[in-house]
Amino acid sequence: MTILVLDIGSSSLKAALYSIGGVLLDRADAAYAKAMSDHRQNPDDWWQAVIAAIGKMSEKPTSAVVLTGTMENLIPVDLHARPTMNAILYSDPVGEPFFAQHAEELERRNAIATLGNAPEPLMTAFKAMALRATDPDAFANARYFLPGAKDAIVYRLTGRAVTDPVTATTTGLMDFERRDWSSDLLAFFGLSRDQLPEIMPADAIVGYLEQRAATEIGLATGLPVINGCGDAGATTLGSGARSNGDTSLHLGTTGWVARVLEESPGQRSGNFYRLAHPISKQTIAIAPILSAGAAIRWAHTALNLDPARAEALALEADSDPSDVVFLPYLSGERSPFLDLDVRAGFVGISANAGPGDLYRSVLEGVGLAISANLDLLGHGTGEVSLVGGGALSPLWSQIIADLLGRPLNVPADPVAATALGGWQIGCAALGIDAIGQQAPHIVEPRTDRLNRSERLKKIFDAATRHARSLASADRKLEQPEP
Repeated sequence: MTILVLDIGSSSLKAALYSIGGVLLDRADAAYAKAMSDHRQNPDDWWQAVIAAIGKMSEKPTSAVVLTGTMENLIPVDLHARPTMNAILYSDPVGEPFFAQHAEELERRNAIATLGNAPEPLMTAFKAMALRATDPDAFANARYFLPGAKDAIVYRLTGRAVTDPVTATTTGLMDFERRDWSSDLLAFFGLSRDQLPEIMPADAIVGYLEQRAATEIGLATGLPVINGCGDAGATTLGSGARSNGDTSLHLGTTGWVARVLEESPGQRSGNFYRLAHPISKQTIAIAPILSAGAAIRWAHTALNLDPARAEALALEADSDPSDVVFLPYLSGERSPFLDLDVRAGFVGISANAGPGDLYRSVLEGVGLAISANLDLLGHGTGEVSLVGGGALSPLWSQIIADLLGRPLNVPADPVAATALGGWQIGCAALGIDAIGQQAPHIVEPRTDRLNRSERLKKIFDAATRHARSLASADRKLEQPEP
């Protein structure tokens, strides 16, 4: 018995085949034929990537297919699951003018109480408003507007238009408490239920692989297709964060801190972003960090160091670390504050600081940003897991453990957390206990670094305030005089 997980990402599709016991049997990637252009992609390219990735695999699934992928998109499709235009991706700011126009009215309507989050300009609903205003024919030609990249593939596999609670959270249209579309918000945005997919739990069997789709992708007709969920939900599950208070730290190009919470509607505030849990009534609190791996790649280039050399120099510097502090705001920041104008910088460089000190401070700066976001969410008492490509660095993992003063659970394959989350969802759908994963590696904090960590946090917080003040002053200087 085997489960195939398909992850429809921003630039490629990743396929992973697992045994029921959680053993990775095969994996394959397929890049999209065309790169993202102006925040748009052709969903037909996703489909072709599904065909290509499955074609590379030596084994085929026998039990089910589970899907995950990007969220907060607007994907117009026709009655036959074919795209009527390119997908408007999560990062497209096309809805910003419409958000600005309606933000005050949504605040008066207390939309945050329904959504669980304050409305934001990148939400799917504002993209739909923009499409209707700028291209009414394209708006009218769509049978459904799908928010998840995986929703488009599920539709083609089964003939059913569905989404999941995690993805639906990002639309600006879901009643967070009921896990259903809000009639009031649908009316406000001029949409109907008939234009949107049904919201089903992540572990729901949506349907069975139809003959035409099965022939195209090379799998058996009738294979169960499980809904799955948006990538952040799958990654949180796959990291091992399952119980109330458990935390997942993700280090990719960007990063995020995710905390599993049990909260009542009255406890919700606008301090952080919430996602509905994929298969329970719990909440996943998300605090995004705009530059994680991106800061590391910048440092490689700026310091003219290849990754192996940079890691070696930073390891040497770690024996007696300097107090150089890096602010990782290369593209601004979203959490624990929203300021897209604040910029990165080093604080405390002396004549003795070398490339290893600077590179190590970049690793530490991202860790300090993670710590600041944990302060926002509350440090809690649950387990803390570290996943993503950054977790492959033993030094970076150790630095983060030191800053948090808590042990970190690093899975045996930290870059596979999203696929593992999909496997867990598949097991839940099939009524099978998700057991058999390898025990994580535990990274203990170094007790002799705790005082230093507390001192650096104070420097980091003060330097961040100054950096934001400089960004604010710069904005004022750029404003034209009356």
